[in-house]
Amino acid sequence: MIPIDVAEPAPRTAVRSVILHAGGLVAAGATCVVLLALLGRLRLPFPTYAGVAVAATASAVLVAVLVWLGSAERRARSAVATVGVPALLAALVTLWLGLLLQGTRWYLGGISIDQSFRTQILTRFASTPALVDMNYVDLPSYYPAAWFWLGGRLADLGGIPGWAFYKPWSILTLCVAAWAASVAWRLVVSPARAVLVALATAVVGLGVSAAEPYAWLLVAPMPAVAILVWRAVRADDAGHRPAALAGGGVFLGVAAMTYSLHAGFFGVFVVLAAVVPTRGRRIATMVPRLARAGLVVLIGLALALVVWAPYVLAVLSGDPTRSYAQRYLPSDGAFWSLPMLQPTPLGALCLVGLIGIVLGWTTRARLARPLGVLALLVLAWFALTVPLLLVGQTSLAFRLAPVIELVLVCAGVLTAIDLALRVRDHRPEVRAAGGVLAALVLFAAAQGAISPDSGPVAEAYVDPYPTGATPTGGVDRSRIDAWTPELLAAVHAATATPATDLVTLGGPTQFYVAEPFHGFQQSTPHYANPLAQYEDRNEEIRSWAGAADAAELVRRLDASPWPAPRVFVLLRQPDGSGTTRLVEDVFPATPNVAFTTASFPARLFASPAFTVRDVGPYLVAVRR
Repeated sequence: MIPIDVAEPAPRTAVRSVILHAGGLVAAGATCVVLLALLGRLRLPFPTYAGVAVAATASAVLVAVLVWLGSAERRARSAVATVGVPALLAALVTLWLGLLLQGTRWYLGGISIDQSFRTQILTRFASTPALVDMNYVDLPSYYPAAWFWLGGRLADLGGIPGWAFYKPWSILTLCVAAWAASVAWRLVVSPARAVLVALATAVVGLGVSAAEPYAWLLVAPMPAVAILVWRAVRADDAGHRPAALAGGGVFLGVAAMTYSLHAGFFGVFVVLAAVVPTRGRRIATMVPRLARAGLVVLIGLALALVVWAPYVLAVLSGDPTRSYAQRYLPSDGAFWSLPMLQPTPLGALCLVGLIGIVLGWTTRARLARPLGVLALLVLAWFALTVPLLLVGQTSLAFRLAPVIELVLVCAGVLTAIDLALRVRDHRPEVRAAGGVLAALVLFAAAQGAISPDSGPVAEAYVDPYPTGATPTGGVDRSRIDAWTPELLAAVHAATATPATDLVTLGGPTQFYVAEPFHGFQQSTPHYANPLAQYEDRNEEIRSWAGAADAAELVRRLDASPWPAPRVFVLLRQPDGSGTTRLVEDVFPATPNVAFTTASFPARLFASPAFTVRDVGPYLVAVRR
């Protein structure tokens, strides 16, 4: 049922097309920035539904306009639409997130769980252009750095603290993702259909991937890019498509620089594009297909080295490594993602898409097959977790749940359009009814994408800033993470040293996102650089805590195989000792970490070698 009339873009020069799409990117970015600036002037209380009311009404208008543009080829093909559609999509994304978060400088999730290390990375790259680890000193970056590096550089250019730039950078990224989806789909289907699919993509992104914007930047255009690569790799008789092969390689390389799981997933898809058989074709055709797929992969690998080269060189030099990143299995990674069975507007659209893919597998294969293979590959990724459990790993398949939902939604939109066009030939009035139904479904999906009562929104208003105050203006001194400004003042008074030159042990998350201190240990092994030797560092911390006196502690610090901390930010105990939390990997248990403490008796810092201060609930010991 998926339409086969995969129209190329309107006849226009390549230069004009590039200029118009670049204009769309500028329009999307400008729309996002202007709206965020305007929304930042609002003073709405929290909690409130006032912002939701404004966002809902505005999105109803935006969805209606976009559906109207997508209902006629002449309108969708125009230069105004090419530039304007990305701006409208950006407005839709920005209004929802901007109004829900207008009273806080944190993004969704505040500084909790995964947002803690993401904000820390941005703070790191706001302080240096070097591809260094977000936490450990003297280690190359391991977490794919492209998005964070660019955001950090922009934050530094604008004089904005990295932690404060994370929110606007994330929202802007979601707007760029909507633009990328719009451009990619215009290379696959007619402009009118591209408008509607891009609108659906923006709505899906709000619901399933807003908390991880750099991942959505890759997922949003992935279905369209997959179709283009599928055709290019399998172009046996229809002529080669070097531009599509090169574009697929660039996409794969950007994915490797941004989100390695998605890069690996898409790389497998590229290989499948070569090996999935075509009825009536000789097996010999697989050889040139594999060659074309290999070209895509080679381009991707070459680009990946832009970010990964320092880490690869360190590994090749023989440095020991151990990664804990894949030792994580939440409930949504254990259960397969089946969005087509959800009782929601998008769930219904996914079901329509699944039916369209199945019915079009043989008759309309140019779109149905690549989308179907992409969806099946996600399910195979879930199945892969079982054998990986035997070696103490998982496939992290839950991170790919947005991919299968988006693939089925896009297929659903295209199938619904095809059905409407077929019926319209007999009942012209169906066109208007179809447009109204499309607008209602997408508007309902947008309204339900992010709940104002959700945990991520609440956390963005509760977590204290590095200033100690919460977004609502209060200061709760009973929270141990509300003492960051006093901790910073104590450390700088005792050291007179920039944060970038200090290694510290302990302290709240805000301490590490406020300024780019180097932690001796990462907050959890699953974020830690594999080169860091996480377990050995834990043992080293325990050995320091077990020293007999200050002199022995100093000797052990000096003998450390890693740069030892100069600053200790420990939780003060009633007996005068200070403790720091140690995290142990206990996978496959849930949760996958266990917590212990290392206790430093007061006598270990009773020496002229240390300056000791009490700061709220903390004991701050600084080596002179």
